[in-house]
Amino acid sequence: MKQFYLFVLVLAGIIGILEKGYADTYPEVVFDNSLVKGVYAKSKVSYEGRSWVENLNHHLLVSDTLFFTPGNALSLQYKSAADGDWQVDLQYSRQKLNYQVEHSDQLVLKLFIKSASTKANNLPKISIRQKQSETNQLELASYIKNLDHNKWIDVRIPIADFKNLHTKESITTLRFAQNGVDGEMHYLFIDQVEFLSKGASQVKLSSPAILSSAVAYDKQVHLQWQLPLTPSIRYIKIYRSEDNKDFQAVGIRPISMQGCLDYVADINKTYYYKIAWVDYNYEESPFSEVKEVKTKKLNETELLDLVQGAHVNYFAENYDINSGMYLPFRMKERAVVSVKESGNAILSLIVGVEKERINRSLAVGRISRIVYFLAKAQNHLGIFPAYFDGRTGLPEHRNNEATYDVLATSSIIEALLVARQYFSEENETETDMRKRITALWENIKWNQLVAEGYSDVLVEKISVADSSQHYPTLGGINESINAYILAMSAPKHAIPLSAYENGIKNIDLTYSSDYNKMDSLARDTISAIMRSFRFAIGPLRNASESMANRVSVFQDTMMYGEHLLFGFSGSTLLDLYKPFFTIDPKLLSDGNINYEEAIRNYIKVRKRRDNEIGVGSTNSDIWGFYQHMDSVGSYRINPAIAPSSMFMLNEEGKKAVLALYDNYGENFFTEYGFRAWLDLRNNDVSDEYFATNQAAITVCIENARSGLIWNLYKEIPEVKALLTKLFGEDK
Repeated sequence: MKQFYLFVLVLAGIIGILEKGYADTYPEVVFDNSLVKGVYAKSKVSYEGRSWVENLNHHLLVSDTLFFTPGNALSLQYKSAADGDWQVDLQYSRQKLNYQVEHSDQLVLKLFIKSASTKANNLPKISIRQKQSETNQLELASYIKNLDHNKWIDVRIPIADFKNLHTKESITTLRFAQNGVDGEMHYLFIDQVEFLSKGASQVKLSSPAILSSAVAYDKQVHLQWQLPLTPSIRYIKIYRSEDNKDFQAVGIRPISMQGCLDYVADINKTYYYKIAWVDYNYEESPFSEVKEVKTKKLNETELLDLVQGAHVNYFAENYDINSGMYLPFRMKERAVVSVKESGNAILSLIVGVEKERINRSLAVGRISRIVYFLAKAQNHLGIFPAYFDGRTGLPEHRNNEATYDVLATSSIIEALLVARQYFSEENETETDMRKRITALWENIKWNQLVAEGYSDVLVEKISVADSSQHYPTLGGINESINAYILAMSAPKHAIPLSAYENGIKNIDLTYSSDYNKMDSLARDTISAIMRSFRFAIGPLRNASESMANRVSVFQDTMMYGEHLLFGFSGSTLLDLYKPFFTIDPKLLSDGNINYEEAIRNYIKVRKRRDNEIGVGSTNSDIWGFYQHMDSVGSYRINPAIAPSSMFMLNEEGKKAVLALYDNYGENFFTEYGFRAWLDLRNNDVSDEYFATNQAAITVCIENARSGLIWNLYKEIPEVKALLTKLFGEDK
């Protein structure tokens, strides 16, 4: 068990990015802005002896009045003593796809020397850390031509000057360290720290920027722009004014974004906006025309629309142009796309069309592109790997295993079948798309995806490279339900109806026993990783081991005054929510399981437990904690857990949405919805997003309000026929 636990810890660090979206900035950027005011939580300050560095809880302070790129810069105030030492680490986000440098790159940063007494030899040294190795320390002053005070200095360091740097390894930390000693206080500001290619376009930006619209929603102003295909544009810079005369820079956005939300302080107030394109030298284009907007108070329904629409926008913008598939992160050399999360993207796009957030023809075009891609992409027995190269259609295998993923395939096929129901117009485009979806659906050989010795128990995945490898079986109240319903209802190659009892109602012992030995909060992260990637346990070498590990899901437990039918494993509630993105619990009228009651009980228990823990919030509507596993340990809020509960506990979920928005909207809510996590203890928020979170909030809120996805799913002819066979008429 200890070895397994350590393995998952390592795994979480390596692959955490894969099921998540990319950040608000570029992967090569080490620092552009702190997302919260006061301190930069991804910095680490240490000192000894008579040396000292200003800090708050061992983090650097940030300045929101003096910066190079809006809205803040790092504040570095220090004293370097002969009998002391200090260092400051700027760490990459744990979720971010860490940047791999090339020898031809440059490390670029902007430096502002505030203290008049600071000389060249008082400036820090700088080095780069990769895992356990560190480069030589270089003096910043060596790369400054003119040491000016009280102005921003451009510092460019050739990567080739750093010795012992491995270009194929990820950068983990940028370290500033004590240099010359004099015992005096020195005061610097540091901003826009990044690795840049020397080949960046230098074309001057001569045309004005284009700000298409500015629309107010409560304290959020939604800006949209039209971005030309100009390779030298690096950022979009946003300016705001309260009098249409004095404009202040309030934010920057990368060119991957088509718009943004700007948080303002007041309601019923007029604001003015303009934008500029910014090149790689941070020179600006001529300004756009000014847009005027007046904020207004939104009612509860309108706020829910705002929140839901932002989460839809996450999937509207984050996709691979070649395949139409969901793009977890952006890379220079290839486009890795996620099969499972593309399923969530499709469901979210359908909600977007229904809510008139997305044009129907655009959604049809995007989904059709996905269908065309999958029809040509590599598959085995009709199922797909978890990841593809979106440009080639070749599998992007992880963990050095050539495997094909049953759950990932189920996710996207199920979503495509829902799309087949929704896009039902009798025109050439939608008719053709429906036919192609049916062809993908019929191509899956479900009866060959079963564990050895079974005809009705599915495996998680299959290997084409090593037939001796046997992977754990699917089962339990999780996404396995969706896979089994598809497998039983398949128009061709279906598995027996006995799979409902033998497949769904049993689970691998690995999940039920090992997890119960762990701390309940720590299990959340492990469960999320395992259920998302399905390979943390690794293959089983013989089928009998798989069969021996299956046990019943029923483990009656009482906690916090509620009956838990399946025991309490501590796994994230999202595992319990996922089957019901599409399946209305009412459809499963099982004599032994009241799914609605069971789900409600689990939600009540989690809320009561989290309220009792109380790790930073005095508002009982803010809950959904999980423990992020690192050397310190910190409690974080997963913003999808409480709001998504709307699909079963409408009022509780609705209150959670409004509480998160009202209390933490300024830093936690963006044009892509809620960020991946909020850390109340350390005043920190994620700089990225969980794709599953964004889908959960989008789909669960919609099911709670209109039942849209539920109603589409239950009318899928093959599924409808299966449910009648399993539970009788009127399903």
